[in-house]
Amino acid sequence: MSKEFFKKYYGQLKGFKIESFEMVDSGDEYIKDFPCFILSKGKQKIRIEVSQDEEGNGGGFLFIGEVVQNG
Repeated sequence: MSKEFFKKYYGQLKGFKIESFEMVDSGDEYIKDFPCFILSKGKQKIRIEVSQDEEGNGGGFLFIGEVVQNG
């Protein structure tokens, strides 16, 4: 997938605020559970599940780091 695809796909998240977090049971003992975030923007709510791949073959990991400002 191209950078443009990811820019458009993840760009949908702009303006949303994280309201809550939970781990979601994958329902399979061989598949990792999924980290799940509930986000809101106005009255709209969405759910983000972090997966190891686009097919949902198990939970993944998000790196959290500081934003370094240039200049």
